[in-house]
Amino acid sequence: MGILKSNKGQKEFIAGAYIFSGRSDPEWRVKEEIVIKLEQIWNSLEIEAGKHIPAPSLGYRGCYLRYKPDIEWFVYSGVVTKKTAKGHESRVDNNRRIERLILSSAPEGILPKGIL
Repeated sequence: MGILKSNKGQKEFIAGAYIFSGRSDPEWRVKEEIVIKLEQIWNSLEIEAGKHIPAPSLGYRGCYLRYKPDIEWFVYSGVVTKKTAKGHESRVDNNRRIERLILSSAPEGILPKGIL
């Protein structure tokens, strides 16, 4: 569980979804249990070696979970990318477990219907 140990004591987990054009996208706080579950899923995924599917310019364009100060997971179309100060790595999540986990952690009513 690299991130939780390396940043012990700092527990601000922020998730969000890229949805809107012209106004702020929704963001929300996430409990540590979600991050632990995300890491467990991440550790089970295979490294992604193919091309990424580009997100459309309008509508849903992916979601993310940030662990301050410098770790972020970005998810779109079955590909999860973990970004750190040292670089990034992408893995395949064909069942979109991480994407569903992040989006389902949103408070009721914060996401438009149909995102999940």
